[in-house]
Amino acid sequence: MASENPDSMRHDEFVALFVRHEAAVFSFVLAMVRNTADAEDVVQRASVTMWKSFDQYQSGTNFRNWAIQIAKNAALNHITKMRRDRHVFSEKLIVLLAEQTEELGDRLDARRRALDRCLEKLSSDDQKMMAGCYAEGATIRAFAEKCGEAASRIYKRVNRVRRQLHHCIDRQLGLRESTQ
Repeated sequence: MASENPDSMRHDEFVALFVRHEAAVFSFVLAMVRNTADAEDVVQRASVTMWKSFDQYQSGTNFRNWAIQIAKNAALNHITKMRRDRHVFSEKLIVLLAEQTEELGDRLDARRRALDRCLEKLSSDDQKMMAGCYAEGATIRAFAEKCGEAASRIYKRVNRVRRQLHHCIDRQLGLRESTQ
């Protein structure tokens, strides 16, 4: 069996990393340019730059941070071009907002990882319930009907599990004493 083409493997690596972090990059750019259509354009241009510069990315390092730096430069270029519009913020403010958005993204990533760990600690019944209630397009009422239970009972169980998850996440992140 012939080995896979290194260029093809590198392309696959880029696509997998970009798809995994595209939402974070888009959110970051949107916070900077404040317009969805402009953010889509900036992310599109930034993605082309990322692909052209991907040989400079070192596998195993933080792709999200690397991609956000490229997107930040693309957004700043866009803002410079749009400066004629009197509603454009100063570059200094944009950089400050970008830094805060990046910090927020890091905190949200930490919370998502903590949530994943906390979900694994739930009983299998609670895991199934949360997955059933939070699946795309699902509702708690529909899940209750599917299980043959009263919706009010499922609402109460979901709220109890939400509180457990909230406390667990806070403990995971060191935000709450672990006395519970």
